[in-house]
Amino acid sequence: MHLKERFATFAVIFTRSFPPLPTSNRIRGPHLGGTRTLFAMQSETVERYLESHAGASRVQLVGPLASPQTALAEPVIFIDGGAGLRVAGEGVAVGDGDSFDGHLDHRLDPDKDFSDLAFALGCLGPRFREIELVGFLGGRRDHELLGFGEVFHFLDRRDTPARVRFDREVEAFSAGRWRFEARGTFSLALFAPCRVILGGDCRYPIAPDTRVTPMSSLGLSNVGHGHVELEADGPVFIFHNVPEAT
Repeated sequence: MHLKERFATFAVIFTRSFPPLPTSNRIRGPHLGGTRTLFAMQSETVERYLESHAGASRVQLVGPLASPQTALAEPVIFIDGGAGLRVAGEGVAVGDGDSFDGHLDHRLDPDKDFSDLAFALGCLGPRFREIELVGFLGGRRDHELLGFGEVFHFLDRRDTPARVRFDREVEAFSAGRWRFEARGTFSLALFAPCRVILGGDCRYPIAPDTRVTPMSSLGLSNVGHGHVELEADGPVFIFHNVPEAT
């Protein structure tokens, strides 16, 4: 029996040996659908609110770990526990209620396979180019890491440039040419292979045509002293070493 025939026979036996996996009854997210259509169908309240700020290219997303001293500026989307900072009539609030038991303008089904943050990002159209995330760092490590992952997917599927900021500590950029300010230690990280050029006011430039692998330490512990120039063909994360307040 030829190798190809043996492989085909093995595949049939293997398939018959195991019952089909059960189908999940969780609400499917955009990572399975590939577009923001699913979220758009579910988020008319958010869409209407954002349309009321038609001239805005910046939006603020407030998460459950936001400080009470957070300066808020509309348009603002309060995400679950972040709604605790909401002033009456301000912004729009969404979430599944696992960290907030008050009123939410759009309550998500808790039996879903995507995060509240993923939902909110899926509501943002191409006109939003500056996205400020407040209150998403410092909690559970898995939430933090997968929050970065959702921002990566958000930036990766965009056709228009966008920058996402997590407080003062992390910036994420879509593919393209960018300039950011760095004073002190910073690190560059990727979630997918990417060609990167880094220059300007930094100690360790990255030469043109350098292909950086995901989570490589190549970009670890650089030092900035002004304006740093970045060019990449995919999303890039910059982690700033911000001193803790005393």
